[in-house]
Amino acid sequence: MGSVIASSVSAAREKALNYLGRFARTERQVKVYLQKKGFAADEIKDAILFLREHRFLNDTSYAESFIQSKIHHGDGPLKIKQMLFQKGIDSNTSNELVNSMYPQELQLEKAVELLQKRRSATREKQIRFIASRGFPRYVIIQALKRSQ
Repeated sequence: MGSVIASSVSAAREKALNYLGRFARTERQVKVYLQKKGFAADEIKDAILFLREHRFLNDTSYAESFIQSKIHHGDGPLKIKQMLFQKGIDSNTSNELVNSMYPQELQLEKAVELLQKRRSATREKQIRFIASRGFPRYVIIQALKRSQ
């Protein structure tokens, strides 16, 4: 009986490693994936612990990489925080990282860049577009003033 348990634990670890082999993931994403594959809670917990101990799974480094990618893409801090929350990153971690990695001046730069791309649009359309990208109202107002 012990070998059956050991083999299912190693199967959970193997599935999780294969899942992480394609892209970086959060703990929550791995947990949901393993649940869908039918593994028990203990097996999932063991697999996640194994992945953490061997540094295959680190939510903070995942969030840092994700934030950098989204800043480069032109997303605002509100949208980035929402996306991190959906991926299972706790709000304290996401707030801390977004605030440190995406200072207000950089937010303003990105918002102005987006406005430059939408020069021909009406002011209302520009505002909606920037807001949909996840920029706070005060950044939108400052960006509109700068781009005029």
